[in-house]
Amino acid sequence: MPGGHVRRVVISGIGLVSPTGNATQVFWQSLLDGRSAIRRITRFDPTSYACQIGAEVTDRGYEELLDPRKLRTTTHVTQLGLAAAELALRDAGLAAKGCPPDTVGVVLGTALGGWREAEQQHSILIERGIRRVNPFIANGTPNHATAAEVATAVGAGGPHVTFSSGCPASTQAIGHAAALVASGDLEWCVAGGTESPLIPMVVAGMGRTQELSTSNDDPEHASRPFDRAHNGLVLGEGSCVFILEAAERALRRGVQPYAEVRGAASSCDASGLYGVDPTGEPGAQAIHRALQRSDLTVADIDYVCAHANSSPTFDRKETLVINKAFGEWAARLPVSSIKGVIGHPFGAAGAFQVAAASLAIRHQLIPPTHNLEVPDPECNLDCVPRDPRPARVRNVLVTSYGYGGLNTYLVLAEPRL
Repeated sequence: MPGGHVRRVVISGIGLVSPTGNATQVFWQSLLDGRSAIRRITRFDPTSYACQIGAEVTDRGYEELLDPRKLRTTTHVTQLGLAAAELALRDAGLAAKGCPPDTVGVVLGTALGGWREAEQQHSILIERGIRRVNPFIANGTPNHATAAEVATAVGAGGPHVTFSSGCPASTQAIGHAAALVASGDLEWCVAGGTESPLIPMVVAGMGRTQELSTSNDDPEHASRPFDRAHNGLVLGEGSCVFILEAAERALRRGVQPYAEVRGAASSCDASGLYGVDPTGEPGAQAIHRALQRSDLTVADIDYVCAHANSSPTFDRKETLVINKAFGEWAARLPVSSIKGVIGHPFGAAGAFQVAAASLAIRHQLIPPTHNLEVPDPECNLDCVPRDPRPARVRNVLVTSYGYGGLNTYLVLAEPRL
């Protein structure tokens, strides 16, 4: 984050628990191959619901990373977050509680937090009475609980912050964490997102508002970003967490970072919870601010790792904003979405996109937009259909959009060590 901050900030570790598996390389290969993790929901009986599909975490191997007591006293979203944080620490070669506590922080994003267990515990209260409620889990459902648990696990005595701004929550969390490290307030920070939205209330509510795909007979092809047949998003779950640290610290440790976090910015359409600005101007202005803070121009961006979640509204808004922000350069700019493989994990979505963008930089390869066969006429971008694309990937823009008209952007770059 040049232009005011003293220190450069890099991503030195990635940990994820995803519908595609719990290893970074498996996640990356799934994006390249288009192995969709979307299936019929098993968390509850979805037979009577308009949408009956989602991308669930099926590999429960992550539980082996946790203190067995946490499996009884924390929510699913917190367990996912704890496991991803441990994997990120291992990937970065850091030891939990191996640094002065006040120099380590935790910044996470989640849209829903422990809604799953809140719904369950409420049912227990109504059906079985007060004494059957699990007090640890009931009190652990607020959105900030995961960050508190992760801070304890890693010995982070610095700030722990939770962004609950909807789908862009983890993108904002990573940008904020990078600012804390860049300013010198922290030596390193655990940052990312975690989400567990596959619950009856959410699936029922979003089904009623017709925001979810109803392609129940063909789940693997139901999420179709930028495609003419996109008919709604498909919910996913999981956690993706990073270790952010000062570049000089990573260099001293002999670590090869995945990417550098260069800049971030947000804006709001101010058009109500479900409305979008018809001009795309608020989003475009925020992109320009993120680029300015990164000391880059539109022509310096080699790839956009897109929010595009298969919702016609959001796919078309994103196209509008990119065209507005990049002008003539938009026609030559590769833009792809990973949501055809992992679905849309709400507040953790941006973190998974950051992982994909970081791996694109490391491997100099752009993951394709799967299930894109015939583009929506209103989505006139180079959306990298079908196959991965070798490319010179120096700088990547990660985009996140949310209800309430929130626009959030993060710029990643090749590490300059």
